[in-house]
Amino acid sequence: MAEIRRVLFTESSPNIGGQELQLLAQAKGLQHLGIETRLVCRPNSRISTVATEGQISVTHLSFRNSLHPPSILGLRRIITEFSPDAVISHSGHDANTAALAARLFFKRPLLVRSRTYQPGQPHAFTYNTLFDLTLVPSAFLKHLLLRNPKIKPERISVLYPGIPFEHNDARSQENVSPELLAQLGGGTRKLLVHAAMLRSEKGHHTILQALPGLVQKFPDLCYVIAGEGELDAVLKREVAERQLEAHVLFFGMVSAVPALMRQATLVLMPSTYEPLGMSQIEALGLGIPVVASDTGGIPETIVDGKTGLLAAPEDVTAWQAKLDWALNHPEEMQAMAALGKETVRAQFSMDGNLRQLLAYLQPAASAPH
Repeated sequence: MAEIRRVLFTESSPNIGGQELQLLAQAKGLQHLGIETRLVCRPNSRISTVATEGQISVTHLSFRNSLHPPSILGLRRIITEFSPDAVISHSGHDANTAALAARLFFKRPLLVRSRTYQPGQPHAFTYNTLFDLTLVPSAFLKHLLLRNPKIKPERISVLYPGIPFEHNDARSQENVSPELLAQLGGGTRKLLVHAAMLRSEKGHHTILQALPGLVQKFPDLCYVIAGEGELDAVLKREVAERQLEAHVLFFGMVSAVPALMRQATLVLMPSTYEPLGMSQIEALGLGIPVVASDTGGIPETIVDGKTGLLAAPEDVTAWQAKLDWALNHPEEMQAMAALGKETVRAQFSMDGNLRQLLAYLQPAASAPH
Protein backbone atom coordinates (compact mmCIF):
# COMPACT_ATOMS: atom_id res chain seq x y z
CA MET A 1 0.00 0.00 0.00
CA ALA A 2 1.35 3.41 -0.99
CA GLU A 3 2.27 5.73 1.83
CA ILE A 4 0.74 9.22 1.64
CA ARG A 5 3.59 11.72 2.02
CA ARG A 6 2.25 14.94 0.48
CA VAL A 7 -1.27 16.26 -0.07
CA LEU A 8 -2.14 19.34 -2.10
CA PHE A 9 -5.38 21.18 -1.27
CA THR A 10 -7.01 23.62 -3.69
CA GLU A 11 -9.67 26.23 -2.90
CA SER A 12 -10.85 28.98 -5.27
CA SER A 13 -13.40 30.62 -2.97
CA PRO A 14 -12.43 34.16 -1.87
CA ASN A 15 -14.41 33.76 1.35
CA ILE A 16 -14.24 31.35 4.26
CA GLY A 17 -17.00 29.20 5.70
CA GLY A 18 -17.57 25.72 7.04
CA GLN A 19 -16.17 23.96 3.98
CA GLU A 20 -13.01 26.06 3.97
CA LEU A 21 -12.51 25.65 7.73
CA GLN A 22 -12.79 21.88 7.27
CA LEU A 23 -10.06 22.02 4.62
CA LEU A 24 -7.76 23.96 6.95
CA ALA A 25 -8.43 21.55 9.82
CA GLN A 26 -7.58 18.58 7.58
CA ALA A 27 -4.40 20.24 6.32
CA LYS A 28 -3.28 21.04 9.86
CA GLY A 29 -4.23 17.58 11.12
CA LEU A 30 -2.30 15.84 8.35
CA GLN A 31 0.74 17.97 9.17
CA HIS A 32 0.61 16.72 12.75
CA LEU A 33 0.66 13.18 11.36
CA GLY A 34 3.89 13.95 9.46
CA ILE A 35 2.28 14.46 6.06
CA GLU A 36 3.38 17.55 4.15
CA THR A 37 0.49 19.72 2.98
CA ARG A 38 0.10 22.79 0.83
CA LEU A 39 -2.86 25.01 -0.05
CA VAL A 40 -3.33 26.60 -3.47
CA CYS A 41 -5.78 29.49 -3.32
CA ARG A 42 -6.48 32.94 -4.68
CA PRO A 43 -4.25 35.84 -3.59
CA ASN A 44 -5.84 38.20 -1.07
CA SER A 45 -8.46 35.58 -0.16
CA ARG A 46 -9.61 35.15 3.39
CA ILE A 47 -8.54 31.49 3.46
CA SER A 48 -5.02 32.51 2.44
CA THR A 49 -4.75 34.76 5.48
CA VAL A 50 -6.14 32.18 7.89
CA ALA A 51 -3.98 29.38 6.45
CA THR A 52 -0.83 31.48 6.76
CA GLU A 53 -1.71 32.35 10.35
CA GLY A 54 -2.12 28.62 10.99
CA GLN A 55 1.34 27.89 9.54
CA ILE A 56 -0.03 26.07 6.50
CA SER A 57 2.08 26.48 3.36
CA VAL A 58 0.23 28.61 0.77
CA THR A 59 0.77 29.14 -2.97
CA HIS A 60 -1.36 31.66 -4.85
CA LEU A 61 -3.16 31.12 -8.15
CA SER A 62 -5.81 33.26 -9.85
CA PHE A 63 -8.46 30.54 -10.49
CA ARG A 64 -10.31 32.93 -12.82
CA ASN A 65 -12.57 30.16 -14.15
CA SER A 66 -12.56 26.40 -14.73
CA LEU A 67 -10.99 26.70 -18.20
CA HIS A 68 -8.51 29.50 -17.46
CA PRO A 69 -5.29 28.35 -19.25
CA PRO A 70 -2.86 30.32 -17.00
CA SER A 71 -4.46 28.73 -13.91
CA ILE A 72 -4.29 25.23 -15.41
CA LEU A 73 -0.65 25.64 -16.40
CA GLY A 74 0.18 27.33 -13.11
CA LEU A 75 -1.31 24.44 -11.15
CA ARG A 76 0.56 22.01 -13.37
CA ARG A 77 3.84 23.73 -12.35
CA ILE A 78 2.87 23.53 -8.69
CA ILE A 79 2.09 19.81 -8.99
CA THR A 80 5.43 19.25 -10.72
CA GLU A 81 7.32 21.05 -7.96
CA PHE A 82 5.37 19.69 -4.95
CA SER A 83 4.81 16.15 -6.33
CA PRO A 84 1.72 15.37 -4.21
CA ASP A 85 0.33 11.87 -3.79
CA ALA A 86 -3.18 13.30 -3.78
CA VAL A 87 -4.90 16.55 -4.76
CA ILE A 88 -8.05 17.40 -2.78
CA SER A 89 -10.28 20.10 -4.27
CA HIS A 90 -13.27 21.80 -2.69
CA SER A 91 -14.82 24.41 -5.00
CA GLY A 92 -16.05 24.22 -8.57
CA HIS A 93 -13.38 26.25 -10.33
CA ASP A 94 -10.40 24.79 -8.51
CA ALA A 95 -11.70 21.21 -8.77
CA ASN A 96 -12.04 21.42 -12.56
CA THR A 97 -8.70 23.24 -12.86
CA ALA A 98 -6.98 20.58 -10.74
CA ALA A 99 -8.47 17.75 -12.78
CA LEU A 100 -7.34 19.29 -16.06
CA ALA A 101 -3.87 20.23 -14.75
CA ALA A 102 -3.20 16.78 -13.25
CA ARG A 103 -4.29 14.99 -16.39
CA LEU A 104 -1.47 16.69 -18.30
CA PHE A 105 0.87 14.20 -16.56
CA PHE A 106 1.59 10.65 -17.69
CA LYS A 107 1.60 9.56 -14.05
CA ARG A 108 -0.59 11.82 -11.98
CA PRO A 109 -1.67 12.17 -8.33
CA LEU A 110 -4.96 10.86 -7.02
CA LEU A 111 -7.75 13.36 -7.76
CA VAL A 112 -10.23 13.81 -4.92
CA ARG A 113 -13.15 16.21 -4.81
CA SER A 114 -14.99 17.17 -1.64
CA ARG A 115 -18.64 17.78 -2.50
CA THR A 116 -20.88 19.25 0.19
CA TYR A 117 -23.99 19.77 -1.96
CA GLN A 118 -25.29 19.01 -5.44
CA PRO A 119 -27.13 21.75 -7.34
CA GLY A 120 -29.27 20.32 -10.11
CA GLN A 121 -28.82 16.98 -11.86
CA PRO A 122 -25.43 15.29 -11.25
CA HIS A 123 -23.49 14.40 -14.39
CA ALA A 124 -21.92 10.95 -14.52
CA PHE A 125 -18.85 12.14 -16.45
CA THR A 126 -17.78 14.41 -13.57
CA TYR A 127 -17.99 11.66 -10.97
CA ASN A 128 -16.85 8.69 -13.08
CA THR A 129 -14.10 10.22 -15.19
CA LEU A 130 -12.95 13.65 -14.06
CA PHE A 131 -12.17 12.61 -10.46
CA ASP A 132 -10.97 9.35 -8.94
CA LEU A 133 -13.01 9.80 -5.78
CA THR A 134 -15.69 12.19 -4.53
CA LEU A 135 -16.14 12.60 -0.78
CA VAL A 136 -19.57 13.65 0.52
CA PRO A 137 -20.56 14.54 4.11
CA SER A 138 -23.56 12.22 4.46
CA ALA A 139 -25.12 8.99 3.27
CA PHE A 140 -28.09 11.13 2.23
CA LEU A 141 -26.02 13.09 -0.29
CA LYS A 142 -24.43 9.90 -1.62
CA HIS A 143 -27.90 8.42 -2.13
CA LEU A 144 -29.00 11.63 -3.85
CA LEU A 145 -26.09 11.44 -6.30
CA LEU A 146 -26.66 7.77 -7.02
CA ARG A 147 -30.17 8.49 -8.21
CA ASN A 148 -28.31 8.91 -11.47
CA PRO A 149 -27.81 5.20 -12.27
CA LYS A 150 -24.86 6.00 -14.54
CA ILE A 151 -22.71 7.19 -11.61
CA LYS A 152 -20.48 4.42 -10.28
CA PRO A 153 -21.15 3.85 -6.54
CA GLU A 154 -17.48 3.06 -5.88
CA ARG A 155 -16.55 6.60 -6.93
CA ILE A 156 -18.58 8.18 -4.08
CA SER A 157 -17.64 7.78 -0.41
CA VAL A 158 -19.02 9.29 2.79
CA LEU A 159 -16.61 11.28 4.95
CA TYR A 160 -18.30 12.81 7.96
CA PRO A 161 -16.81 16.21 8.84
CA GLY A 162 -14.48 16.58 11.78
CA ILE A 163 -15.69 19.05 14.40
CA PRO A 164 -13.17 20.84 16.66
CA PHE A 165 -15.14 20.07 19.82
CA GLU A 166 -12.36 21.13 22.19
CA HIS A 167 -12.14 24.50 20.44
CA ASN A 168 -15.92 24.88 20.70
CA ASP A 169 -15.73 24.01 24.40
CA ALA A 170 -13.30 26.86 24.96
CA ARG A 171 -15.34 29.31 22.87
CA SER A 172 -18.49 28.40 24.77
CA GLN A 173 -16.87 29.57 28.01
CA GLU A 174 -16.14 33.05 26.68
CA ASN A 175 -17.87 35.81 28.59
CA VAL A 176 -21.09 37.03 27.04
CA SER A 177 -21.22 40.83 27.21
CA PRO A 178 -23.55 42.38 29.82
CA GLU A 179 -25.41 44.10 26.99
CA LEU A 180 -25.99 40.78 25.24
CA LEU A 181 -27.04 39.08 28.47
CA ALA A 182 -29.50 41.89 29.13
CA GLN A 183 -31.02 41.40 25.68
CA LEU A 184 -31.31 37.69 26.35
CA GLY A 185 -33.11 38.35 29.60
CA GLY A 186 -30.24 37.76 31.99
CA GLY A 187 -30.95 34.05 32.24
CA THR A 188 -34.65 34.50 33.03
CA ARG A 189 -36.09 33.69 29.58
CA LYS A 190 -36.48 30.50 27.58
CA LEU A 191 -34.25 30.93 24.52
CA LEU A 192 -34.69 29.25 21.15
CA VAL A 193 -31.35 29.83 19.41
CA HIS A 194 -31.12 29.49 15.62
CA ALA A 195 -27.68 30.14 14.10
CA ALA A 196 -27.86 30.07 10.30
CA MET A 197 -27.68 32.20 7.19
CA LEU A 198 -30.92 34.08 6.57
CA ARG A 199 -31.99 32.07 3.53
CA SER A 200 -35.30 30.42 2.69
CA GLU A 201 -34.08 26.84 3.16
CA LYS A 202 -33.01 27.54 6.76
CA GLY A 203 -36.62 27.46 7.98
CA HIS A 204 -36.98 30.76 9.85
CA HIS A 205 -40.52 31.20 8.48
CA THR A 206 -41.61 27.91 10.06
CA ILE A 207 -40.54 29.03 13.53
CA LEU A 208 -42.10 32.48 13.14
CA GLN A 209 -45.41 30.82 12.20
CA ALA A 210 -45.21 28.47 15.19
CA LEU A 211 -44.18 31.17 17.65
CA PRO A 212 -47.53 32.94 18.31
CA GLY A 213 -49.11 29.76 19.69
CA LEU A 214 -46.03 29.02 21.79
CA VAL A 215 -45.73 32.44 23.42
CA GLN A 216 -49.31 32.09 24.68
CA LYS A 217 -48.11 29.14 26.78
CA PHE A 218 -44.59 30.45 27.42
CA PRO A 219 -44.73 34.27 27.78
CA ASP A 220 -41.00 34.40 28.53
CA LEU A 221 -40.07 32.68 25.24
CA CYS A 222 -37.54 34.36 22.93
CA TYR A 223 -36.49 33.28 19.43
CA VAL A 224 -32.85 34.33 18.88
CA ILE A 225 -31.84 34.61 15.21
CA ALA A 226 -28.07 34.69 14.70
CA GLY A 227 -26.87 35.22 11.13
CA GLU A 228 -27.05 37.46 8.10
CA GLY A 229 -28.44 37.02 4.62
CA GLU A 230 -30.87 37.95 1.88
CA LEU A 231 -34.02 37.47 4.00
CA ASP A 232 -33.06 39.92 6.75
CA ALA A 233 -35.61 42.59 5.80
CA VAL A 234 -38.28 40.00 4.95
CA LEU A 235 -38.00 38.27 8.32
CA LYS A 236 -38.00 41.53 10.25
CA ARG A 237 -41.15 42.60 8.40
CA GLU A 238 -42.79 39.26 9.24
CA VAL A 239 -41.91 39.70 12.92
CA ALA A 240 -43.54 43.15 12.90
CA GLU A 241 -46.64 41.89 11.08
CA ARG A 242 -47.07 39.09 13.62
CA GLN A 243 -46.40 41.53 16.49
CA LEU A 244 -43.60 39.35 17.80
CA GLU A 245 -41.03 42.08 18.46
CA ALA A 246 -40.97 41.23 22.19
CA HIS A 247 -40.21 37.59 21.42
CA VAL A 248 -37.66 37.74 18.56
CA LEU A 249 -34.10 39.03 18.62
CA PHE A 250 -31.96 39.54 15.51
CA PHE A 251 -28.29 39.31 16.49
CA GLY A 252 -26.70 39.38 13.04
CA MET A 253 -23.36 37.58 12.74
CA VAL A 254 -22.13 36.30 16.11
CA SER A 255 -18.38 35.76 16.46
CA ALA A 256 -18.64 33.21 19.28
CA VAL A 257 -21.65 31.06 18.38
CA PRO A 258 -20.75 28.39 21.01
CA ALA A 259 -21.02 31.04 23.74
CA LEU A 260 -24.49 31.98 22.47
CA MET A 261 -25.51 28.32 22.26
CA ARG A 262 -24.47 27.88 25.88
CA GLN A 263 -27.24 30.36 26.82
CA ALA A 264 -29.89 28.43 24.85
CA THR A 265 -32.78 26.45 26.24
CA LEU A 266 -33.01 24.77 22.84
CA VAL A 267 -30.96 25.05 19.66
CA LEU A 268 -33.13 24.88 16.54
CA MET A 269 -32.34 23.55 13.05
CA PRO A 270 -35.64 23.93 11.12
CA SER A 271 -34.10 23.67 7.64
CA THR A 272 -36.10 22.48 4.66
CA TYR A 273 -32.93 20.93 3.19
CA GLU A 274 -29.51 20.08 4.62
CA PRO A 275 -26.97 17.64 3.13
CA LEU A 276 -25.85 17.17 6.75
CA GLY A 277 -26.04 20.34 8.85
CA MET A 278 -23.48 21.51 11.38
CA SER A 279 -25.29 23.67 13.93
CA GLN A 280 -27.14 20.76 15.52
CA ILE A 281 -23.91 18.74 15.77
CA GLU A 282 -22.05 21.61 17.42
CA ALA A 283 -24.91 22.19 19.86
CA LEU A 284 -25.10 18.53 20.87
CA GLY A 285 -21.31 18.53 21.19
CA LEU A 286 -21.79 21.14 23.92
CA GLY A 287 -24.60 19.16 25.54
CA ILE A 288 -27.31 21.63 24.46
CA PRO A 289 -30.77 20.17 23.65
CA VAL A 290 -31.72 20.27 19.97
CA VAL A 291 -34.90 20.23 17.89
CA ALA A 292 -34.22 19.85 14.16
CA SER A 293 -35.88 19.01 10.86
CA ASP A 294 -36.30 15.41 9.77
CA THR A 295 -34.75 16.04 6.38
CA GLY A 296 -31.60 15.47 4.34
CA GLY A 297 -28.63 14.28 6.37
CA ILE A 298 -29.86 15.63 9.72
CA PRO A 299 -31.28 12.24 10.84
CA GLU A 300 -27.74 10.85 10.53
CA THR A 301 -26.79 13.18 13.41
CA ILE A 302 -29.83 12.89 15.71
CA VAL A 303 -31.87 9.89 16.84
CA ASP A 304 -35.40 11.17 17.34
CA GLY A 305 -36.52 10.82 20.95
CA LYS A 306 -33.09 9.62 22.10
CA THR A 307 -30.51 12.32 21.35
CA GLY A 308 -32.88 15.09 20.28
CA LEU A 309 -36.20 15.73 18.58
CA LEU A 310 -36.95 15.73 14.85
CA ALA A 311 -39.92 17.49 13.24
CA ALA A 312 -41.20 17.43 9.67
CA PRO A 313 -39.77 20.40 7.75
CA GLU A 314 -42.21 23.25 7.04
CA ASP A 315 -44.92 21.53 9.13
CA VAL A 316 -45.83 24.34 11.51
CA THR A 317 -48.17 22.16 13.59
CA ALA A 318 -45.49 19.48 14.03
CA TRP A 319 -42.87 22.05 15.02
CA GLN A 320 -45.21 23.70 17.47
CA ALA A 321 -45.96 20.34 19.09
CA LYS A 322 -42.30 19.31 19.33
CA LEU A 323 -41.24 22.65 20.80
CA ASP A 324 -44.16 22.62 23.24
CA TRP A 325 -43.12 19.16 24.47
CA ALA A 326 -39.44 20.10 24.66
CA LEU A 327 -40.13 23.26 26.66
CA ASN A 328 -42.39 21.32 29.05
CA HIS A 329 -39.83 18.53 29.55
CA PRO A 330 -36.45 20.19 30.22
CA GLU A 331 -35.02 17.25 32.18
CA GLU A 332 -35.80 14.77 29.41
CA MET A 333 -34.34 17.11 26.81
CA GLN A 334 -31.18 17.51 28.88
CA ALA A 335 -30.82 13.74 29.16
CA MET A 336 -31.13 13.43 25.38
CA ALA A 337 -28.50 16.14 24.93
CA ALA A 338 -26.10 14.32 27.27
CA LEU A 339 -26.40 11.15 25.19
CA GLY A 340 -26.17 13.22 22.01
CA LYS A 341 -22.94 14.76 23.25
CA GLU A 342 -21.32 11.33 23.56
CA THR A 343 -22.67 10.24 20.18
CA VAL A 344 -21.61 13.19 18.04
CA ARG A 345 -18.20 13.49 19.66
CA ALA A 346 -17.50 9.92 18.60
CA GLN A 347 -19.09 10.22 15.16
CA PHE A 348 -17.65 13.60 14.16
CA SER A 349 -14.26 13.76 15.86
CA MET A 350 -11.39 15.40 13.95
CA ASP A 351 -9.20 12.35 14.59
CA GLY A 352 -11.86 10.10 13.11
CA ASN A 353 -12.20 12.36 10.09
CA LEU A 354 -8.45 12.19 9.40
CA ARG A 355 -8.27 8.42 9.90
CA GLN A 356 -11.12 7.91 7.47
CA LEU A 357 -9.63 10.36 4.97
CA LEU A 358 -6.33 8.47 4.97
CA ALA A 359 -8.19 5.15 4.73
CA TYR A 360 -9.75 6.42 1.51
CA LEU A 361 -6.56 7.97 0.13
CA GLN A 362 -4.04 5.19 0.71
CA PRO A 363 -5.64 2.28 -1.22
CA ALA A 364 -6.71 4.65 -4.01
CA ALA A 365 -3.25 6.19 -4.23
CA SER A 366 -1.78 2.71 -4.72
CA ALA A 367 -3.71 2.24 -7.95
CA PRO A 368 -2.21 3.52 -11.22
CA HIS A 369 -3.53 6.86 -12.50
